[in-house]
Amino acid sequence: MSDPVQPPDPNRRRFFRQFAGEVVTSVGSALGAAQTLQQVSAEAARDLLGPSSTSMADALGGTAAPAGVPVGTSGLTTATGEPDAATAVWRAPFRWDDEVCRVVDQRRLPDTLVDLELRSAGDTVNAIADGAVVGSAVQAQVAAVALAILAENASGSRAFARRATIRGAANAMRLTRPGSAPMAAALDRMLALLELLGLDAGGEHVAGGLKAEAERIIAEAVDDHGALVGHVLSILPGALDEPLHVLVAGSTGAMGGGQFGTALSAVQTVHHSGRPIHALVTEGRPGLEGSRVAAWELRQAGVPHAVVTDGAAPGCIAAGEVRVVLVGADRIAANGDVVVTAGAYPLALACAATDTPFIVCAATNALDLSVADGAHAEIEEGRPGLVLRAGGARVAPEGTQVRNPLQDLVTADLVTAIVTETGVLRAPYGPAIAAAVATASARRASSAGFAALLAQRAADATDAARDRTATDAAAAGDGDGAPTAGRPADAGRRPVDVAALRNPSRTGEP
Repeated sequence: MSDPVQPPDPNRRRFFRQFAGEVVTSVGSALGAAQTLQQVSAEAARDLLGPSSTSMADALGGTAAPAGVPVGTSGLTTATGEPDAATAVWRAPFRWDDEVCRVVDQRRLPDTLVDLELRSAGDTVNAIADGAVVGSAVQAQVAAVALAILAENASGSRAFARRATIRGAANAMRLTRPGSAPMAAALDRMLALLELLGLDAGGEHVAGGLKAEAERIIAEAVDDHGALVGHVLSILPGALDEPLHVLVAGSTGAMGGGQFGTALSAVQTVHHSGRPIHALVTEGRPGLEGSRVAAWELRQAGVPHAVVTDGAAPGCIAAGEVRVVLVGADRIAANGDVVVTAGAYPLALACAATDTPFIVCAATNALDLSVADGAHAEIEEGRPGLVLRAGGARVAPEGTQVRNPLQDLVTADLVTAIVTETGVLRAPYGPAIAAAVATASARRASSAGFAALLAQRAADATDAARDRTATDAAAAGDGDGAPTAGRPADAGRRPVDVAALRNPSRTGEP
């Protein structure tokens, strides 16, 4: 019997070599880790991203790295002649070649590693809706690229038609992921820049501006995720030589992050530092992104891991098999409530009942100050097909009604910490989140699109304040005492009595 095929040598990935050698083993503080990661992330990005690009080099502080990301598929092939995902060497989930964005088709994992060509906004919408591109961060970057490609293709159109086409495409992509703050943030930046350039700008000028902004968005993700990982490493429980058992949920590696990823990349970095680590990966039903994509990435990196069903995962936490839980986030409200991949809520409950850290890993573009709390956040509903069928076979009777919420709401009281590129945020989350957003905004202000977005938001805030003043004046003049219609303050999910969870005998009475 022949020896099993071994996964590619994980040391080929300079990103993890850098993090393991220069961060985990030599940096003792969160601040130092973040600084070191920021220094090496650009060099790591250059190694991953391939040939140089002037605009991206500027975005990375003078280090050459293009928006295009060669995938690379050397290795064995399947019976159909396609690259075998178990042995193929991959570099990142997408690459941008001027008029086309080639993405790794995540629907084909873990068996084959093949590209899917996106040449239009419609292609991008379909790829996201059908699960070919999964993960808020990578979807936001691909959406920005799609608008840049569209602007280039429409550069010869009349100004009004060009602007309407780009706006319509952005709206279509936004509606595909209404629960994703990173998607909204990327599209808002691109559209704000479009408005700033105005109708007098030539088509080539508009295309060049949107291309540079898309490259900037990608570059920021590279830097932000690198810094974020450093902060995650600083708060993991146990000593550096102590075995760590971690549970991860969702697609938070490079496939979901665009280049490096967040929670899953932290797990891989710990492994490459030499610390013994074992990852428990939830399946991620019904799309199975955990078992298909996250587990595939861990195997590629050589990280010891096991897949667990979503329903059994909380029990593993309760049994003491897990020291820490790491998840990503689609949106984080101003008060710290988190919208995260479906299945995370029972994990958070189990963590609260056992004093296990529940850590949310997300860049600041997931922080949404416009959403006061989770009760006002939109929860996406998925298509019923994946729930009704498994492996092509029907698993429910004909005509069965389906609920397929794609996200869970985890209230702030169940979150141990929120880790962004700015640092580790802890309760009370309101002030910490506001400060993190302010810090990130100041850092991104050099971007034309982000600066335009800030100016647009400031103008909108001024208009809103003027409208409130007029409304208050009118109400004072009426004097009829009529109550203002609105949502009750306690609308939404009831707060969790964490103390009662830890001591079931408690009923909540004083």
